[in-house]
Amino acid sequence: MTPRRPPGAVAAGPQAPVLARALTAAAGRGAPGWRGTLAEFIDGLPAQRSLLALASTIDELLAGPDVVRAHGVRLHDALLHDLGPVIERDPLIAASRLEGAVRLAIADAVPPFTVLGRLTGFAPTTPEEFTETLPRLLGAAMDRWVGEPAITTPLREALDRLRHDEAASIDAAFELACDDLRRALTATEMPAVLESLTAARSRFATVDAAEQARHDARAYAAACDAILAFAAQDQDRLADAADRLTTALDQRSAWLRGTHQPRWLRPRHAAEPAWRRLVLLLRAAAARLAETIWMDVWEALGAVLDAYTQVRSLQPLPGAHTAPGLAVVIEPTIENAIVRSQSRLAALRRTVVETAATENPPLPPRTAQLLLDRIESTGADRRPDLPQAARTPPDVDEDEDGHAATSRAHRLAPALVRVLGERHATGLTSGLCDDDLRLLDGVVHSSEIARSRTAHPVLDPLLEGLLGQLADSPEFTGRVRATFGMLLEQTLRFLFSRADLTSTTWGGGETDYRRPLRKGERRPRESDLQRDYHQWLATGQLGGLVAVEATDLAMGRADVTTTFGSLRYVTEIKRELRDSSRGRIEAEHVPQAAEYGGTSVPFGQLLVLDLTPHPHGAPRVDECVWLAKHRPPHAGTDRYVIVGVITGNRPRPHEL
Repeated sequence: MTPRRPPGAVAAGPQAPVLARALTAAAGRGAPGWRGTLAEFIDGLPAQRSLLALASTIDELLAGPDVVRAHGVRLHDALLHDLGPVIERDPLIAASRLEGAVRLAIADAVPPFTVLGRLTGFAPTTPEEFTETLPRLLGAAMDRWVGEPAITTPLREALDRLRHDEAASIDAAFELACDDLRRALTATEMPAVLESLTAARSRFATVDAAEQARHDARAYAAACDAILAFAAQDQDRLADAADRLTTALDQRSAWLRGTHQPRWLRPRHAAEPAWRRLVLLLRAAAARLAETIWMDVWEALGAVLDAYTQVRSLQPLPGAHTAPGLAVVIEPTIENAIVRSQSRLAALRRTVVETAATENPPLPPRTAQLLLDRIESTGADRRPDLPQAARTPPDVDEDEDGHAATSRAHRLAPALVRVLGERHATGLTSGLCDDDLRLLDGVVHSSEIARSRTAHPVLDPLLEGLLGQLADSPEFTGRVRATFGMLLEQTLRFLFSRADLTSTTWGGGETDYRRPLRKGERRPRESDLQRDYHQWLATGQLGGLVAVEATDLAMGRADVTTTFGSLRYVTEIKRELRDSSRGRIEAEHVPQAAEYGGTSVPFGQLLVLDLTPHPHGAPRVDECVWLAKHRPPHAGTDRYVIVGVITGNRPRPHEL
């Protein structure tokens, strides 16, 4: 007769899922002795070495509410026991154990802080088999603890670090885009809503371009476009976004059909149809609001009121039980559209009267009355189609006037605000009527979509962040923005390329200025970096516009000059042997790079070859690029210098 094996031994073997199912059933019917047996079983689970057996066992245990209530803490502790060594020895097993602990915390079976510490405390050298699973877990945690900054802040920081992990970068970028979207949905001011919505749309587009079959990112980007188009009352863009959303969701459904979807991740998938419903409501309402006269008033007003009321009840992301951000954008858009048409306003007033006197009205009378009250409380004689300056009474407070102008710019021209910055966009739009403003934003929107994208989850946000900082300068507009932005993008591509390429691929050999330095060797010179950077620009999009050692510039000679007609940008090249800290570079080298902006636009670049020792590895590229401002004595304006540090004297990964 075969002796009975202890539950802990079974937990470490291939029969673990079978016993887990039996114990879960025993707990459900209250069989005697199940608690002690289950405790022994859980204690033996850390010895499980099969990924499939471990995942199935965790699924079986977490499917039993009685199991979770009785032994949730014990299971949590067992899954996290000695997790650090397991990550190095068997990263996939460690990832499955961490996932189980996260699921327990999400279900409120255990306090979240221990598992979240494990989730966010990964080291830069963590195996990629483990890190590639983290974005999904971090995203689920963000969904669960939305609105709790003490928890979401470290989660967000962890996602930002994962953008630099090759295995996890795209999924991390997607979760950061979801975070931007979540911020938009929970914001209560229109500028904040549209700013976060535009940022989310950009991140989703980057993810879609970076990886095939990212129908989820494509659908979310289309949903963001639909909301932005409705706010601007652009029917063509709204229709295009609605079609793209429908196609993406259909493709995603087909892609996932027949595949296993973990039960605990289904809330996010279940929320996706809410976007389809929202966009259908917006498309129907926009079509009615674009009609000059409502021939069928009840049907037209019904479509409008559906969109007006249901935006507050939709839940397009898990955890966001309410989405005030949608109402902040959609409700004023509908109100303004009705105000612009006296016939629509009269129809609304008549509807309120008739529904109040009807026993079974075809429309919700309270909603119609609410819409009318809001319109009349802000003044039925307002004219949103006029420029702000033309319709603001002289006794209106200037702060309120400025806030209204800013909100109008965000609502009607979010792409323009993203490109020019809030201050410049608001000033530009104050003299334009709504139709002209929508036309201008459509041009900017199309150019932004058509603009060459790197589809890189680190480079794209870095480029957009630097462009946003440069927008603080009143001179960073129009042709200056377009040309310097083009140069900056090429410079960032150069920095990323030189941070990755091996000497063999690059063909640098002994002239590779990044190589580890040996005693007695010739130190790379500034001219090595200058030659390489010039060749990079000259053989790319800016070929024919680049020169080296141009003279008679600021009484000196410029290392690399890029000229666009009358616009000239100088890139200064330096070498640092002792101290490559940011403070040292800004004190020693930025003033010279900024000096070349004295007779042209105040924008330039500084590339520094860092030859200080790096025995423990090189910093990330986005940590080596920043915007420095310099104002010479007695000068009245700042000069802006993009600083990029190329890390030389660096060991190869296998030498660390």
